[in-house]
Parts: sequence; C-alpha cells; structure tokens
Amino acid sequence: MNQYYITECIANENASNISLHIYTVSLLNPNQKYSFAHHIVYELRKRNPNVTIAAHGQYIASFQEITHWGDHEYIKHEYRAIECFNAAERTVLERLLKQELIERCKNDYKIYKDLFCLKTEQSIEMNEIIVYPAIYLSFTVEENGNILIGFEYQHRFEYKKTLEDLLRDRSPLIKEGVEVVDSYNKKSYYYTFVEVAPYTAGEKSPYLQQSVIDYYITKDEKWKLKGVHNKTPIVHVRSQTGDIFPYLPHLLRLTCSYEQLMPSTAKQVNRIIKLPPNEKMPKLYQEIFRLLQYQNMLTFRKENVRAANLNYDIFNLSPPLMEFGRDYKTTKVSDGLGQAGVYEPKSVTVSYFVDPELNYDQRKKDEILDFTKKLQDLSEKLGVKLNVSKKPRQLFGVLPVDFFKSERLSFELKSIADAFDGTVIVIGTEENIDRAYVAIKREFGAKADIMTQFVIFDSSVVKNLYYQYNVLLGIYAKSGVQPWILSDEMNSDCFIGLDVSHEHGKHASGIIQVIGKDGRMIKQKSVMTAEAGETIANRTMEEIIDESIFSYEKMYGMKPAHITFHRDGVCREDLDHLTRYMQSFQIPFDFVEIIKRPRRRMAVYTNGRWFTVQGLCYAKERMAYLCATDPRESVGMAQAVKIVQKTQCLSIRDIVSDAYKLSFMHIHSMLKTRLPITVHYADLSSTFHNRGLIHPRSVHEQALPFV
Repeated sequence: MNQYYITECIANENASNISLHIYTVSLLNPNQKYSFAHHIVYELRKRNPNVTIAAHGQYIASFQEITHWGDHEYIKHEYRAIECFNAAERTVLERLLKQELIERCKNDYKIYKDLFCLKTEQSIEMNEIIVYPAIYLSFTVEENGNILIGFEYQHRFEYKKTLEDLLRDRSPLIKEGVEVVDSYNKKSYYYTFVEVAPYTAGEKSPYLQQSVIDYYITKDEKWKLKGVHNKTPIVHVRSQTGDIFPYLPHLLRLTCSYEQLMPSTAKQVNRIIKLPPNEKMPKLYQEIFRLLQYQNMLTFRKENVRAANLNYDIFNLSPPLMEFGRDYKTTKVSDGLGQAGVYEPKSVTVSYFVDPELNYDQRKKDEILDFTKKLQDLSEKLGVKLNVSKKPRQLFGVLPVDFFKSERLSFELKSIADAFDGTVIVIGTEENIDRAYVAIKREFGAKADIMTQFVIFDSSVVKNLYYQYNVLLGIYAKSGVQPWILSDEMNSDCFIGLDVSHEHGKHASGIIQVIGKDGRMIKQKSVMTAEAGETIANRTMEEIIDESIFSYEKMYGMKPAHITFHRDGVCREDLDHLTRYMQSFQIPFDFVEIIKRPRRRMAVYTNGRWFTVQGLCYAKERMAYLCATDPRESVGMAQAVKIVQKTQCLSIRDIVSDAYKLSFMHIHSMLKTRLPITVHYADLSSTFHNRGLIHPRSVHEQALPFV
C-alpha cells in the first residue's frame, strides 16, 4: 500500500497555547518598518545574552522577559499568546521559534542563513569549490494556530580560496557587490564586498578607532591574526543593515551558487548532491528529527510527515492528450511528431550563420552541410518546409576565421545584419557560441529584431534524431510555428504569465499569454516597464489586461469567460485594484502564485522503497504542491511546485489541473519541464528584456525569442 510523504511536519502544540513576551516599539520612520526593530534587537542581544529575541515590524518578542533595554524604550509589554489572525504576530513567533532552535543547537551545528550544517559532517572539495551538506528548515504559523516546519536537504557552496588569495591573484571574481562569508564563528556572517581599504592592518581604522590588529587583541582573538603583519591589507564589507566593517581578507570567502558553477564542476558536484528518492528521503528524515531534538518549545511525532496526517487531499493527475498533425492525439511528444508531424504545417524562411572557424575546415564544413540537409528533410516530414535563404553566401570568405572571437564582435555584427532573411540559425562550437551569444542576441535580436536559434555543432551528437528534433523545435518557436496543442480542455479560457526580473538593481516585468483552452500561445510581449522592487505596478497590470483581452477578442470574436493569472513567485500586487479593473470588463478571474522552489519534497513509500510520481498532488484549502516530473534517478529527485490561489473563483483542483496541463506546452523542446508555460516563458521573457536581448517593439509577437 502506498504511503504519501512530504518534507513537512506539524507540531503537537498550537500557537494559541504558547505564551511569550511581546514588546511594541515606536516606529519613528514608517519607511524603516522592517529594519528599525531589528536594529534594536542587535543591541538587546548584547545586553541580554541568555535571552532569545526576535523581531518583526514593530514587535520584539522573547520567551523570557527582556530586562536590560539600555537607551531603548518600548510603548507596550504583554505576556500572552499571539493573535493567530494577526499576520505580523504570526511572523514574529515564526522567527522566535527559529532563533530559539539556532541558539540551542549552535554548539553542534554551523548556521548559514537558513541552513543548518552538522559540524561533524564532512565538507566536500571539488576543483575550486567547497560543498557543505546542510538542512534547510523554516517555521510557519497558520491562522488556526497550527505550527508547521518545512525542510529540505540542501548544499552550500564556497570558493576554496580565501578573499586574500583571490586578491593576490587579481581574480576577476572580486568586484563590488559580491557576497562574502565569515565562517570562523559559531554562526556564519554574510556581507557584500565594498573595496580594499586605504589603510592596512597596523594602521588606525576610522570605523574601529584603532588598528584591526589591536581590535582582535582587545577581543582576545589573537588566533585570527596568524600570518598577519602591520602591512596586511584590509577590506571593507557591508552588513545586511548597511553598516561598513573592516575585515582581514583571509577570514572571508566568496560564496557561490549552484547556477554559478562551471559546467565541468557542476557535473562532478551533481554526482554528490543529486540524490535519488531512495537515498534522499531516509537521510533527510533522520537528520531533521535529530535537529528538532534541540527544540525546547515544540514536540513532533514522526508520523506527522505523512501528507494525510497534515490534512492534505491527495490525488493524481493524468498526462493530457495533445493534438498533432492530421488530428493525431497522444500523450507523448515524440510519438506525436514521429507519427503525424506538427499541428500547424507551414513554410518558414531561415538563414544559416556558420561560425567561420567551422566553415574554413573542409571536413567540418561537409559535416555541417550534411547536418543541415538532414534538418531540412526531417522538417519537411514534420510538415514544415525550411526555405533556406541564399543571402548569407555573400559572407563566405569575407569573415575572418576568428570572427566569433573578435573583441569588436558587436561592432562587426552591425554591418552584416541585413545579410540574413527569416530566422537565423547560428551554428558554432560550444566555446565560440558561449563567447558570441550575448553579442549576437543584442545586435540581431534587441536592435535588428531578428530571431536567432543557436546550434552547438558536435559531430558526436548532430546525427542523433532526438537532438535534431530539439533543434527544429527551437527553430519553430522562433518562427511562430505551433507544433502541438492540448486536446483536453482546460478550466480557464485565458492564461497570463507574469514575472518581474531583477538583476543588478534593475527590475522589469515580463509577460507571456496563453490564450484559449488548447494552450496555444497567441501572443507574447515583453512589457517595457521598469518596476519598483518586485511589484508589478497597477498601470502595468492594466496594460497587460488590455493587451490580453484585445488579443483574445481579435482571435475568437468574444471576451474570455474566465482569466487565470500565473504569478512567478509571491504576489505583491494590488489585488483590490486588479479586481476593480477586471470588474469593468465583467470577467471573473483567479490570481495564482507559482512558487518554483518551495523547499519541499514529495515522495511515495511502498515495499521498502521511496520514489516520486509525476502528476501527484497534495492540496489543502487554496494551496497545493504538485510533482510535475519524474526524472531519472541519475538526475536526482523531482522538485515540487507550490501553487497558491489568492482568489476563490475556480476550485484548487481546477487551478492545479490547468497548471499541470500547461507544463506539457513547452513547445521549444522535447523535454517536459515542471513549470507551466506561463511562468517559465514569462520568467525568460523578463530576464531577456532586463539584459537587453529582446527588441522593445518586436513585430514577432507569435515567436519565442527567449528560448
């Protein structure tokens, strides 16, 4: 018999029965609502070292009375349980429970932000990276007073070299704003790098009013001065509260995320961190209950990690039928394309732009000619004729062999943009495409509004049919070809994907619209709006709605009966304003958060074996977790998607069912992904827009320039 599990557990205690000291402090500046109390707490912890203290908004809380306040004052002190309907009070209890656990386990665990790393657990060194296995843990207090913990087995990455080593090597990794960590204390401290200080370790620091050497001697931490002399350089780092601290660079390391790893390093790391369910789940449960033994205020039963015991409704969703050419219907893309070709046969114009380094090698040139001929033949079988432009021939023998490596590539591309027609298929070596990708996307895509599809030429894979299918689907996506649609109807008529991309302090909203019950993409558009923070402004939302409804009416001659908004991440938008604006069209709607990485795992246990099931869903009220994929064990364990319904029009089952069906509509690839097309494409769209890789007024509104 199957038993359904999730990496979540409910406490035996209820928040309404836990008393705590709640202090309300005055808020001098409303703009400091989320930082003012934290600044006070920093000083209170120094004055009350044996008291666990947490803060949120105007609230400061502790399980013991805070007796030493120094120069700070509070305007109210209460000893009571929180009011569970009050979101701010729920948050302060969540933080207090987390801080209490940190204080009690810090002798045995290293704390890295939200990660708990057992000190006896060995780190793993690979190339220039150190990998630390760790447990992520969060507390959630619900409106009914239930206290939940969520947990996940994760890894933290650091560069092996210290900041001192990297500065000595003049590493390009060191630049203002990068994150660094001091791991030489019981708790790790994270900062952003500012600069190399204009003084050395033996000279007086304006921030300390003494030298850094004297500072550590005064603190009785001479062990940190090993190898340090008067001329040792000092760096300035900025804390999360904005304070500047002078630091000895050998005490700091550069942090790293998995996404930043070099491909060769990532492959090695994957063998260690990508654990299949049968390895990950037993280890995860063992480690989390070991950690929870340090928790003094709460108790947990091990059986309360079962989805049924957490009051989840458990159900399975079946793969939808998809329709291909000649009305052929199947649940598998490979079967549909192989048997019947694309849903929408048509002719498209393409141009080949071959890396001169390959073109000047006769053997490779012949291989490319053979490859492109096979692509054209296969495409014709699928129902799409590739009309190959002859215009690029004028460039043969003109471009130098190292053209893709040119330092002036962006400038050189300007003069050849008009030598291509239709979708440009760029063929090159992996190294040269990595080097030229951004320049070509910016000059051809963002400035000339030319669609480009990049193809890495590797003799060992280009003859693979699966690879050829993927290349063709990429070309079709750039050329406005619809390879398949959903045969199964969905519950909503129109879907709008929303995202705000944020990079280097810039924010931009993006949109992809999936219009109609068949999952067909009628129009995509990057909304050219710089957003404040991660909130989509009301005027931007109105523009998105106007564009969507107009496009739907143009296609179908009527307004949609229902619209579903899929928001990538947490909703920060003004839903009251959205409701009023939608009422002006008399169209009901649902607003849904799609949380890509909720830090939960779902698994099934039977006959001594753990495994994941594609289509498995755990739902509760207006929230659900969905396992939309079932990867090979060598790839690791499937990641769940969290779906939160902020409105109450459709049922949560209908909302999840539609999201699952839309995860089969990634028409640019043979590989199914775990996210609905709305969120995945909106994410790519806004990111490309932020990086200046998409034309701001592109005429290709039925193409996908960002895949």
